[in-house]
Amino acid sequence: MSSGSATPSILTQTAMSVGGAGTLAWRRALVALALSSTITLLGFRQTVLSITRTWAGSNTYSYGLLVIPIVSVLIWRLRDQLRNLCPTGSNAAIAVYLCSALLWLAGNLADVQIVQQIALIAMIDALIWAMLGTTVAKALRFPMFFLWFAVPFGDGMVPVLQQWTASFVVVALRFSGIPAFQDGFVLLTPNGSWQVAEACSGIRYLIASIVIGVLVAGIAYQSWKRRIVFLLLSVSLPIGANALRAYGIVVLAYLSGNAIATGIDHVIYGFVFFSLITGTLIVVAIRWSEPYSNPAPPIASQTVKPPTSASLIASLVGIAVTVSCAVAVSEFLWSRMPATPHLAAFAAPAGWTSVTELDNEWAPEPVALRQRTIESFASGSNRVSTCFGWYPAGRGGVELINTGNLVGDSGSWAVLGRSSQKVVIRGRSATIAEHEIMHGRDHRLVWMWYSTGTELTADPYRLRLLEAQNRLLGRPQSTALYAVSSPYQSDPSEASSALRSFLK
Repeated sequence: MSSGSATPSILTQTAMSVGGAGTLAWRRALVALALSSTITLLGFRQTVLSITRTWAGSNTYSYGLLVIPIVSVLIWRLRDQLRNLCPTGSNAAIAVYLCSALLWLAGNLADVQIVQQIALIAMIDALIWAMLGTTVAKALRFPMFFLWFAVPFGDGMVPVLQQWTASFVVVALRFSGIPAFQDGFVLLTPNGSWQVAEACSGIRYLIASIVIGVLVAGIAYQSWKRRIVFLLLSVSLPIGANALRAYGIVVLAYLSGNAIATGIDHVIYGFVFFSLITGTLIVVAIRWSEPYSNPAPPIASQTVKPPTSASLIASLVGIAVTVSCAVAVSEFLWSRMPATPHLAAFAAPAGWTSVTELDNEWAPEPVALRQRTIESFASGSNRVSTCFGWYPAGRGGVELINTGNLVGDSGSWAVLGRSSQKVVIRGRSATIAEHEIMHGRDHRLVWMWYSTGTELTADPYRLRLLEAQNRLLGRPQSTALYAVSSPYQSDPSEASSALRSFLK
Protein backbone atom coordinates (compact mmCIF):
# COMPACT_ATOMS: atom_id res chain seq x y z
CA MET A 1 0.00 0.00 0.00
CA SER A 2 2.75 2.42 0.92
CA SER A 3 4.71 1.78 -2.30
CA GLY A 4 1.57 2.13 -4.44
CA SER A 5 0.72 5.57 -3.11
CA ALA A 6 4.22 6.99 -3.57
CA THR A 7 4.11 7.26 -7.37
CA PRO A 8 0.89 9.30 -7.59
CA SER A 9 2.31 11.57 -4.93
CA ILE A 10 5.45 12.24 -6.98
CA LEU A 11 3.45 12.88 -10.18
CA THR A 12 1.12 15.24 -8.36
CA GLN A 13 4.03 17.17 -6.89
CA THR A 14 5.71 17.44 -10.30
CA ALA A 15 2.53 18.63 -12.02
CA MET A 16 1.87 21.17 -9.30
CA SER A 17 5.38 22.53 -9.61
CA VAL A 18 4.56 23.39 -13.23
CA GLY A 19 0.89 24.24 -12.78
CA GLY A 20 -1.03 25.32 -9.69
CA ALA A 21 1.95 25.58 -7.34
CA GLY A 22 3.56 28.02 -9.79
CA THR A 23 1.19 30.83 -8.80
CA LEU A 24 3.82 32.39 -6.54
CA ALA A 25 6.45 32.06 -9.28
CA TRP A 26 4.12 33.74 -11.78
CA ARG A 27 3.39 36.55 -9.34
CA ARG A 28 7.09 37.25 -8.75
CA ALA A 29 7.96 37.00 -12.45
CA LEU A 30 5.13 39.33 -13.51
CA VAL A 31 6.08 41.90 -10.86
CA ALA A 32 9.68 41.76 -12.08
CA LEU A 33 8.51 42.12 -15.69
CA ALA A 34 6.33 45.12 -14.80
CA LEU A 35 9.15 46.83 -12.89
CA SER A 36 11.78 46.20 -15.58
CA SER A 37 9.41 47.38 -18.32
CA THR A 38 8.65 50.54 -16.34
CA ILE A 39 12.37 51.24 -15.86
CA THR A 40 12.98 50.74 -19.59
CA LEU A 41 10.05 52.86 -20.80
CA LEU A 42 10.85 55.68 -18.38
CA GLY A 43 14.56 55.65 -19.18
CA PHE A 44 13.94 55.72 -22.92
CA ARG A 45 10.79 57.85 -22.69
CA GLN A 46 11.86 60.12 -25.56
CA THR A 47 11.77 57.12 -27.88
CA VAL A 48 8.37 56.12 -26.49
CA LEU A 49 7.12 59.65 -27.18
CA SER A 50 8.49 59.59 -30.74
CA ILE A 51 6.53 56.40 -31.44
CA THR A 52 3.27 57.67 -29.94
CA ARG A 53 3.59 61.04 -31.70
CA THR A 54 3.91 59.22 -35.01
CA TRP A 55 0.84 57.11 -34.22
CA ALA A 56 -1.23 60.16 -33.33
CA GLY A 57 0.03 62.46 -36.08
CA SER A 58 0.06 60.20 -39.14
CA ASN A 59 -2.88 58.63 -40.95
CA THR A 60 -0.50 56.01 -42.32
CA TYR A 61 0.60 54.81 -38.88
CA SER A 62 -2.54 55.46 -36.84
CA TYR A 63 -3.03 51.68 -36.61
CA GLY A 64 -0.21 51.76 -34.04
CA LEU A 65 -2.69 52.93 -31.41
CA LEU A 66 -4.30 49.46 -31.64
CA VAL A 67 -1.11 47.39 -31.42
CA ILE A 68 -0.88 47.26 -27.61
CA PRO A 69 -4.59 46.36 -27.14
CA ILE A 70 -4.30 43.66 -29.83
CA VAL A 71 -1.17 42.20 -28.19
CA SER A 72 -3.03 42.14 -24.86
CA VAL A 73 -5.92 40.20 -26.43
CA LEU A 74 -3.51 37.76 -28.09
CA ILE A 75 -1.88 37.06 -24.73
CA TRP A 76 -5.30 36.63 -23.07
CA ARG A 77 -6.22 33.97 -25.64
CA LEU A 78 -3.24 31.92 -24.44
CA ARG A 79 -4.13 32.08 -20.74
CA ASP A 80 -5.05 28.37 -20.49
CA GLN A 81 -1.77 27.33 -22.06
CA LEU A 82 0.23 29.75 -19.91
CA ARG A 83 -1.48 28.50 -16.74
CA ASN A 84 0.25 25.13 -17.23
CA LEU A 85 3.70 26.67 -17.61
CA CYS A 86 6.09 27.93 -15.01
CA PRO A 87 8.27 31.05 -15.56
CA THR A 88 11.95 30.15 -15.36
CA GLY A 89 13.86 33.24 -16.42
CA SER A 90 16.66 33.41 -19.00
CA ASN A 91 20.20 34.78 -18.73
CA ALA A 92 20.60 34.72 -22.52
CA ALA A 93 17.72 37.20 -22.79
CA ILE A 94 19.59 39.60 -20.48
CA ALA A 95 22.46 39.56 -22.99
CA VAL A 96 19.97 40.32 -25.80
CA TYR A 97 18.64 43.21 -23.73
CA LEU A 98 22.17 44.59 -23.31
CA CYS A 99 22.84 44.37 -27.07
CA SER A 100 19.52 46.12 -27.77
CA ALA A 101 20.48 48.92 -25.36
CA LEU A 102 23.76 49.33 -27.24
CA LEU A 103 21.80 49.49 -30.51
CA TRP A 104 19.61 52.20 -28.99
CA LEU A 105 22.71 54.15 -27.99
CA ALA A 106 24.10 53.89 -31.54
CA GLY A 107 20.79 55.09 -32.99
CA ASN A 108 20.68 57.92 -30.47
CA LEU A 109 24.19 59.10 -31.34
CA ALA A 110 23.30 59.02 -35.04
CA ASP A 111 19.96 60.69 -34.21
CA VAL A 112 18.01 58.09 -36.24
CA GLN A 113 14.62 57.56 -34.63
CA ILE A 114 13.79 54.31 -36.42
CA VAL A 115 16.88 52.59 -34.98
CA GLN A 116 16.00 53.74 -31.46
CA GLN A 117 12.42 52.54 -31.88
CA ILE A 118 13.52 49.12 -33.14
CA ALA A 119 15.91 48.80 -30.21
CA LEU A 120 13.17 49.71 -27.72
CA ILE A 121 10.79 47.00 -28.99
CA ALA A 122 13.68 44.51 -28.96
CA MET A 123 14.30 45.40 -25.31
CA ILE A 124 10.64 44.84 -24.39
CA ASP A 125 10.62 41.42 -26.07
CA ALA A 126 13.92 40.59 -24.37
CA LEU A 127 12.39 41.48 -20.99
CA ILE A 128 9.47 39.09 -21.57
CA TRP A 129 11.93 36.35 -22.42
CA ALA A 130 14.27 37.23 -19.53
CA MET A 131 11.63 37.32 -16.78
CA LEU A 132 9.33 34.52 -17.97
CA GLY A 133 11.79 32.11 -19.54
CA THR A 134 12.25 30.38 -22.87
CA THR A 135 9.24 28.04 -22.62
CA VAL A 136 6.82 30.89 -21.89
CA ALA A 137 8.45 33.07 -24.57
CA LYS A 138 7.85 30.32 -27.14
CA ALA A 139 4.18 30.23 -26.17
CA LEU A 140 4.05 34.03 -26.54
CA ARG A 141 6.03 34.19 -29.79
CA PHE A 142 3.15 35.49 -31.91
CA PRO A 143 2.14 38.36 -29.54
CA MET A 144 5.84 39.22 -29.16
CA PHE A 145 6.22 39.26 -32.95
CA PHE A 146 3.09 41.37 -33.47
CA LEU A 147 4.48 43.95 -31.02
CA TRP A 148 6.98 44.92 -33.74
CA PHE A 149 4.17 46.63 -35.64
CA ALA A 150 4.43 49.36 -32.99
CA VAL A 151 7.45 50.61 -34.95
CA PRO A 152 6.34 52.95 -37.78
CA PHE A 153 7.84 51.57 -40.97
CA GLY A 154 7.34 51.65 -44.74
CA ASP A 155 8.33 55.15 -45.94
CA GLY A 156 11.20 53.69 -47.92
CA MET A 157 8.77 51.80 -50.17
CA VAL A 158 6.98 54.97 -51.35
CA PRO A 159 9.19 55.81 -54.41
CA VAL A 160 9.10 52.17 -55.58
CA LEU A 161 5.31 52.04 -55.29
CA GLN A 162 4.99 55.38 -57.10
CA GLN A 163 7.13 54.14 -59.98
CA TRP A 164 5.25 50.84 -60.23
CA THR A 165 1.86 52.58 -60.20
CA ALA A 166 2.87 55.14 -62.84
CA SER A 167 4.33 52.46 -65.16
CA PHE A 168 1.27 50.23 -64.79
CA VAL A 169 -1.18 53.05 -65.52
CA VAL A 170 0.67 54.11 -68.67
CA VAL A 171 0.79 50.57 -70.04
CA ALA A 172 -2.89 49.99 -69.18
CA LEU A 173 -3.95 53.29 -70.78
CA ARG A 174 -2.12 52.53 -74.02
CA PHE A 175 -3.61 49.02 -74.05
CA SER A 176 -7.06 50.65 -73.68
CA GLY A 177 -6.41 52.90 -76.66
CA ILE A 178 -5.87 56.09 -74.65
CA PRO A 179 -2.70 58.01 -75.62
CA ALA A 180 -0.43 58.36 -72.61
CA PHE A 181 3.12 59.50 -71.93
CA GLN A 182 5.11 58.99 -68.73
CA ASP A 183 7.65 61.50 -67.41
CA GLY A 184 8.83 60.16 -64.07
CA PHE A 185 5.83 60.18 -61.74
CA VAL A 186 3.82 62.43 -64.09
CA LEU A 187 1.39 60.98 -66.64
CA LEU A 188 0.27 62.99 -69.67
CA THR A 189 -3.02 62.24 -71.44
CA PRO A 190 -5.03 64.26 -74.01
CA ASN A 191 -7.24 65.67 -71.23
CA GLY A 192 -4.44 66.76 -68.88
CA SER A 193 -1.59 65.62 -66.66
CA TRP A 194 -1.67 63.39 -63.60
CA GLN A 195 0.90 63.05 -60.87
CA VAL A 196 1.39 59.85 -58.90
CA ALA A 197 2.10 61.63 -55.62
CA GLU A 198 3.21 59.98 -52.39
CA ALA A 199 -0.42 59.80 -51.23
CA CYS A 200 -1.23 57.88 -54.44
CA SER A 201 1.49 55.29 -53.88
CA GLY A 202 -0.89 53.15 -51.81
CA ILE A 203 1.56 52.84 -48.92
CA ARG A 204 -1.15 53.55 -46.34
CA TYR A 205 -3.37 50.73 -47.55
CA LEU A 206 -0.44 48.37 -48.08
CA ILE A 207 0.84 48.72 -44.51
CA ALA A 208 -2.67 48.40 -43.07
CA SER A 209 -3.24 45.30 -45.19
CA ILE A 210 0.04 43.75 -44.01
CA VAL A 211 -0.90 44.35 -40.37
CA ILE A 212 -4.34 42.81 -40.88
CA GLY A 213 -2.84 39.94 -42.88
CA VAL A 214 -0.32 39.03 -40.19
CA LEU A 215 -2.98 39.21 -37.48
CA VAL A 216 -5.43 37.02 -39.40
CA ALA A 217 -2.72 34.56 -40.45
CA GLY A 218 -1.68 34.12 -36.85
CA ILE A 219 -5.22 33.68 -35.50
CA ALA A 220 -7.31 32.06 -38.25
CA TYR A 221 -4.81 29.55 -39.62
CA GLN A 222 -2.79 26.75 -38.10
CA SER A 223 -0.84 25.55 -41.16
CA TRP A 224 2.07 27.57 -42.51
CA LYS A 225 0.94 26.95 -46.09
CA ARG A 226 -2.31 28.86 -45.55
CA ARG A 227 -0.55 31.56 -43.56
CA ILE A 228 1.98 32.23 -46.33
CA VAL A 229 -0.69 32.26 -49.06
CA PHE A 230 -2.84 34.70 -47.10
CA LEU A 231 0.14 36.97 -46.39
CA LEU A 232 1.00 37.00 -50.10
CA LEU A 233 -2.61 38.01 -50.82
CA SER A 234 -2.37 40.74 -48.19
CA VAL A 235 0.65 42.22 -49.96
CA SER A 236 -0.26 41.71 -53.62
CA LEU A 237 -3.94 42.73 -53.45
CA PRO A 238 -3.44 46.32 -52.19
CA ILE A 239 -0.54 46.92 -54.60
CA GLY A 240 -2.53 45.69 -57.59
CA ALA A 241 -5.70 47.38 -56.36
CA ASN A 242 -3.94 50.73 -56.05
CA ALA A 243 -2.66 50.50 -59.61
CA LEU A 244 -6.16 49.61 -60.86
CA ARG A 245 -7.63 52.49 -58.83
CA ALA A 246 -5.22 54.98 -60.39
CA TYR A 247 -5.93 53.59 -63.87
CA GLY A 248 -9.70 53.75 -63.30
CA ILE A 249 -9.57 57.37 -62.15
CA VAL A 250 -7.63 58.46 -65.23
CA VAL A 251 -10.00 56.53 -67.52
CA LEU A 252 -13.12 58.00 -65.89
CA ALA A 253 -11.70 61.51 -66.16
CA TYR A 254 -10.78 60.92 -69.81
CA LEU A 255 -14.20 59.54 -70.76
CA SER A 256 -16.10 62.26 -68.87
CA GLY A 257 -13.94 65.15 -69.99
CA ASN A 258 -12.69 65.67 -66.40
CA ALA A 259 -16.28 65.97 -65.15
CA ILE A 260 -15.82 63.14 -62.65
CA ALA A 261 -12.95 61.37 -60.83
CA THR A 262 -11.21 64.65 -60.02
CA GLY A 263 -11.01 66.64 -56.80
CA ILE A 264 -12.85 65.08 -53.87
CA ASP A 265 -14.18 62.31 -56.15
CA HIS A 266 -10.62 61.07 -56.36
CA VAL A 267 -10.47 60.54 -52.58
CA ILE A 268 -13.98 59.05 -52.27
CA TYR A 269 -13.41 56.49 -55.04
CA GLY A 270 -10.13 55.46 -53.46
CA PHE A 271 -11.74 54.97 -50.04
CA VAL A 272 -14.62 52.91 -51.43
CA PHE A 273 -12.30 50.82 -53.59
CA PHE A 274 -9.95 49.91 -50.78
CA SER A 275 -12.85 49.22 -48.42
CA LEU A 276 -13.98 46.58 -50.91
CA ILE A 277 -10.46 45.12 -51.03
CA THR A 278 -10.30 44.94 -47.22
CA GLY A 279 -13.73 43.32 -47.14
CA THR A 280 -12.57 40.76 -49.69
CA LEU A 281 -9.58 39.84 -47.52
CA ILE A 282 -11.82 39.42 -44.48
CA VAL A 283 -14.27 37.18 -46.41
CA VAL A 284 -11.38 35.03 -47.65
CA ALA A 285 -10.03 34.79 -44.10
CA ILE A 286 -13.40 33.67 -42.70
CA ARG A 287 -14.22 31.12 -45.41
CA TRP A 288 -10.69 29.67 -45.42
CA SER A 289 -10.14 29.67 -41.65
CA GLU A 290 -9.09 26.60 -39.69
CA PRO A 291 -10.51 25.62 -36.29
CA TYR A 292 -8.42 26.85 -33.40
CA SER A 293 -6.81 24.10 -31.36
CA ASN A 294 -5.49 25.08 -27.99
CA PRO A 295 -2.14 23.30 -27.55
CA ALA A 296 -2.18 20.59 -24.92
CA PRO A 297 -0.39 21.42 -21.70
CA PRO A 298 3.16 20.11 -21.62
CA ILE A 299 3.79 16.86 -19.79
CA ALA A 300 6.32 17.55 -17.08
CA SER A 301 9.16 15.09 -16.87
CA GLN A 302 10.94 16.82 -14.02
CA THR A 303 10.41 19.59 -11.56
CA VAL A 304 10.79 23.05 -13.10
CA LYS A 305 12.66 25.48 -10.89
CA PRO A 306 11.40 29.06 -11.10
CA PRO A 307 13.89 31.89 -10.58
CA THR A 308 14.56 32.90 -7.02
CA SER A 309 13.76 36.33 -5.65
CA ALA A 310 17.49 37.04 -5.46
CA SER A 311 18.01 36.27 -9.16
CA LEU A 312 15.04 38.44 -10.18
CA ILE A 313 16.35 41.32 -8.07
CA ALA A 314 19.80 40.90 -9.64
CA SER A 315 18.23 41.03 -13.09
CA LEU A 316 16.31 44.19 -12.17
CA VAL A 317 19.48 45.84 -10.89
CA GLY A 318 21.33 44.90 -14.08
CA ILE A 319 18.55 46.34 -16.23
CA ALA A 320 18.44 49.57 -14.21
CA VAL A 321 22.24 49.94 -14.52
CA THR A 322 22.09 49.27 -18.28
CA VAL A 323 19.39 51.89 -18.82
CA SER A 324 21.15 54.44 -16.63
CA CYS A 325 24.50 53.93 -18.38
CA ALA A 326 22.98 54.19 -21.87
CA VAL A 327 21.14 57.40 -21.00
CA ALA A 328 24.15 58.89 -19.17
CA VAL A 329 26.56 58.16 -22.05
CA SER A 330 24.06 59.65 -24.50
CA GLU A 331 23.67 62.83 -22.45
CA PHE A 332 27.44 63.22 -22.07
CA LEU A 333 28.21 62.81 -25.77
CA TRP A 334 25.40 65.15 -26.81
CA SER A 335 26.54 67.80 -24.30
CA ARG A 336 29.71 68.37 -26.35
CA MET A 337 27.88 69.75 -29.39
CA PRO A 338 29.10 73.13 -30.71
CA ALA A 339 27.05 76.15 -29.70
CA THR A 340 27.16 77.87 -33.10
CA PRO A 341 27.80 76.51 -36.59
CA HIS A 342 30.84 77.40 -38.66
CA LEU A 343 29.54 76.91 -42.17
CA ALA A 344 29.91 78.66 -45.49
CA ALA A 345 27.02 79.70 -47.68
CA PHE A 346 27.16 80.19 -51.44
CA ALA A 347 29.25 82.96 -52.91
CA ALA A 348 29.04 84.20 -56.50
CA PRO A 349 31.76 82.47 -58.59
CA ALA A 350 33.75 84.35 -61.19
CA GLY A 351 31.56 85.29 -64.12
CA TRP A 352 28.34 85.04 -62.10
CA THR A 353 26.42 87.94 -60.58
CA SER A 354 23.77 88.03 -57.88
CA VAL A 355 20.26 89.01 -59.01
CA THR A 356 17.42 90.33 -56.87
CA GLU A 357 14.64 88.23 -58.38
CA LEU A 358 14.23 85.14 -56.23
CA ASP A 359 12.73 81.80 -57.16
CA ASN A 360 12.38 79.68 -54.03
CA GLU A 361 9.28 77.50 -54.51
CA TRP A 362 11.45 74.59 -55.63
CA ALA A 363 13.68 74.64 -52.55
CA PRO A 364 13.57 71.92 -49.85
CA GLU A 365 12.17 73.18 -46.57
CA PRO A 366 12.51 70.60 -43.78
CA VAL A 367 10.73 71.64 -40.60
CA ALA A 368 13.86 71.48 -38.44
CA LEU A 369 16.00 73.69 -40.66
CA ARG A 370 17.23 76.48 -38.38
CA GLN A 371 18.06 78.97 -41.12
CA ARG A 372 17.35 78.98 -44.84
CA THR A 373 18.93 81.42 -47.31
CA ILE A 374 17.69 81.64 -50.90
CA GLU A 375 19.72 83.45 -53.58
CA SER A 376 19.72 83.69 -57.36
CA PHE A 377 22.68 84.16 -59.73
CA ALA A 378 23.04 84.76 -63.46
CA SER A 379 25.77 84.30 -66.06
CA GLY A 380 24.69 85.27 -69.54
CA SER A 381 21.55 83.25 -70.31
CA ASN A 382 22.20 80.80 -67.47
CA ARG A 383 20.25 81.14 -64.22
CA VAL A 384 20.99 79.32 -60.96
CA SER A 385 19.06 79.52 -57.69
CA THR A 386 20.66 78.36 -54.44
CA CYS A 387 19.39 77.24 -51.06
CA PHE A 388 21.57 77.04 -47.97
CA GLY A 389 20.59 76.15 -44.43
CA TRP A 390 21.95 74.59 -41.26
CA TYR A 391 20.46 72.34 -38.67
CA PRO A 392 20.48 72.91 -34.91
CA ALA A 393 23.22 71.02 -33.13
CA GLY A 394 20.97 69.55 -30.44
CA ARG A 395 19.52 66.07 -30.35
CA GLY A 396 16.48 65.56 -32.54
CA GLY A 397 17.42 68.61 -34.61
CA VAL A 398 16.49 66.93 -37.87
CA GLU A 399 15.34 63.52 -39.03
CA LEU A 400 17.20 63.14 -42.31
CA ILE A 401 16.18 59.60 -43.12
CA ASN A 402 12.61 60.08 -44.28
CA THR A 403 10.69 61.00 -47.44
CA GLY A 404 9.97 64.56 -46.34
CA ASN A 405 13.35 66.12 -47.13
CA LEU A 406 12.66 66.43 -50.83
CA VAL A 407 12.43 69.31 -53.22
CA GLY A 408 9.05 70.71 -54.15
CA ASP A 409 7.60 70.22 -50.65
CA SER A 410 5.18 73.06 -51.31
CA GLY A 411 3.15 70.62 -53.40
CA SER A 412 3.14 72.78 -56.54
CA TRP A 413 6.06 70.90 -58.10
CA ALA A 414 5.83 67.34 -59.39
CA VAL A 415 8.93 65.13 -59.06
CA LEU A 416 9.73 63.55 -62.42
CA GLY A 417 12.70 61.51 -61.30
CA ARG A 418 15.48 61.09 -58.78
CA SER A 419 19.06 59.97 -59.33
CA SER A 420 22.64 60.85 -58.34
CA GLN A 421 25.46 62.73 -60.02
CA LYS A 422 29.21 63.00 -59.53
CA VAL A 423 30.24 66.65 -59.58
CA VAL A 424 33.15 68.87 -58.59
CA ILE A 425 32.33 71.43 -55.89
CA ARG A 426 35.04 74.04 -55.35
CA GLY A 427 37.67 71.59 -56.52
CA ARG A 428 36.34 68.61 -54.50
CA SER A 429 34.63 65.57 -56.03
CA ALA A 430 31.30 64.63 -54.47
CA THR A 431 28.24 62.50 -55.22
CA ILE A 432 25.06 64.56 -54.95
CA ALA A 433 21.32 63.84 -55.29
CA GLU A 434 19.59 64.95 -58.49
CA HIS A 435 15.88 65.77 -58.76
CA GLU A 436 13.96 66.61 -61.93
CA ILE A 437 10.81 68.57 -61.09
CA MET A 438 8.01 70.15 -63.09
CA HIS A 439 5.32 72.77 -62.48
CA GLY A 440 3.05 73.32 -65.48
CA ARG A 441 5.43 73.97 -68.38
CA ASP A 442 8.33 74.88 -66.09
CA HIS A 443 11.06 72.30 -65.58
CA ARG A 444 13.97 72.48 -63.16
CA LEU A 445 16.98 70.39 -62.28
CA VAL A 446 17.87 70.36 -58.59
CA TRP A 447 21.10 69.13 -57.02
CA MET A 448 21.22 68.65 -53.27
CA TRP A 449 23.76 67.43 -50.71
CA TYR A 450 24.71 67.71 -47.03
CA SER A 451 27.90 68.88 -45.41
CA THR A 452 29.36 67.99 -42.03
CA GLY A 453 32.92 69.02 -41.23
CA THR A 454 34.92 68.39 -44.39
CA GLU A 455 32.60 65.72 -45.76
CA LEU A 456 30.11 66.27 -48.59
CA THR A 457 27.49 63.59 -49.20
CA ALA A 458 23.93 63.15 -50.45
CA ASP A 459 23.48 59.85 -48.59
CA PRO A 460 21.63 60.54 -45.31
CA TYR A 461 22.72 57.18 -43.90
CA ARG A 462 26.40 57.97 -44.44
CA LEU A 463 25.84 61.44 -43.00
CA ARG A 464 24.30 59.94 -39.86
CA LEU A 465 27.26 57.57 -39.48
CA LEU A 466 29.68 60.48 -39.85
CA GLU A 467 27.78 62.50 -37.25
CA ALA A 468 27.74 59.58 -34.81
CA GLN A 469 31.45 58.95 -35.34
CA ASN A 470 32.33 62.61 -34.77
CA ARG A 471 30.12 62.74 -31.67
CA LEU A 472 31.69 59.60 -30.26
CA LEU A 473 35.24 60.87 -30.85
CA GLY A 474 34.49 64.23 -29.27
CA ARG A 475 34.67 66.27 -32.45
CA PRO A 476 31.03 66.99 -33.29
CA GLN A 477 30.30 69.12 -36.34
CA SER A 478 27.34 71.17 -37.46
CA THR A 479 25.37 69.92 -40.45
CA ALA A 480 24.36 72.03 -43.44
CA LEU A 481 22.03 71.53 -46.37
CA TYR A 482 23.03 72.79 -49.82
CA ALA A 483 20.85 72.81 -52.93
CA VAL A 484 21.23 74.42 -56.35
CA SER A 485 18.66 74.58 -59.14
CA SER A 486 18.50 75.67 -62.74
CA PRO A 487 15.56 75.81 -65.21
CA TYR A 488 15.52 74.05 -68.58
CA GLN A 489 13.16 73.82 -71.54
CA SER A 490 13.30 70.23 -72.78
CA ASP A 491 16.77 68.82 -72.13
CA PRO A 492 17.99 68.51 -68.51
CA SER A 493 21.60 68.67 -69.76
CA GLU A 494 21.06 72.41 -70.30
CA ALA A 495 20.56 72.90 -66.57
CA SER A 496 23.28 70.38 -65.74
CA SER A 497 25.88 72.40 -67.64
CA ALA A 498 24.88 75.59 -65.85
CA LEU A 499 25.03 73.92 -62.44
CA ARG A 500 28.45 72.37 -63.09
CA SER A 501 29.82 75.71 -64.18
CA PHE A 502 28.44 77.43 -61.09
CA LEU A 503 29.73 74.86 -58.59
CA LYS A 504 33.28 74.86 -59.94
